[in-house]
Amino acid sequence: MTNSPIRITAKTNPRIKDLAKRKHSPSSSFFLIESKHLCDMAFEAGCLMETYALEDPHYEGVPCTLVGEEVLQKLAFSSTPSGIVGVAKQPDLPAVNFPKILFLDRVQDPGNVGTLLRTALAFGYHQVVFASGTASPFSPKVIAASQGAIFKLRIDEAKDPLSYIIKKKGEGYLIYGSALRNATPLKSLPKNDKPFVLMVGNEGQGIDAKLLDLSSTNIKIEMDDIESLNVGVAGGILMYLL
Repeated sequence: MTNSPIRITAKTNPRIKDLAKRKHSPSSSFFLIESKHLCDMAFEAGCLMETYALEDPHYEGVPCTLVGEEVLQKLAFSSTPSGIVGVAKQPDLPAVNFPKILFLDRVQDPGNVGTLLRTALAFGYHQVVFASGTASPFSPKVIAASQGAIFKLRIDEAKDPLSYIIKKKGEGYLIYGSALRNATPLKSLPKNDKPFVLMVGNEGQGIDAKLLDLSSTNIKIEMDDIESLNVGVAGGILMYLL
């Protein structure tokens, strides 16, 4: 049984002040989420640690602290909070050899990263690997754009991207790099039954040239009358067609 919720009314409360500081430095083991929808998803995944809300949401086994509007505003990210903020952690998913992996190289816009996470889940890419320089998957904007997909994906960081890709090649993975030049059109790509890693890159610079050199095949989307697509859109098309 969940204990009766405690109540905090002062935004100067030490716990509230600590949470307010930490909401801008998220980590895989501690990050804030806002809205009943995201808290529901975190709870279903076993990732919801505690909540701060205007009314008790009654998550079995999850501590709730009742707060007033001022306290909620201090913890929330939006100007009009929805009534609940949760403290969550990354899901504890096993490190298995996933057949399809999405690799993000320095994708900096949180909206793009969130869109890619949401699309990865939709198309069966259950592991997403972040190279250093990519927007944090645990930031509020990424989580909101992902619509909670983060709670159903294995998220890993590649601190040494080159070593990671070399390792996956050694394990038998094909490496696909998204590129605009010196790349094979998707319609010409041979059918593949092997596991693969799909790399997408920075909004302005694309994928690092050293990573592209490690690709089994660089691929491009055939387009008319425009040179490139937003990385979130391009990544979605590639994930679906591959």
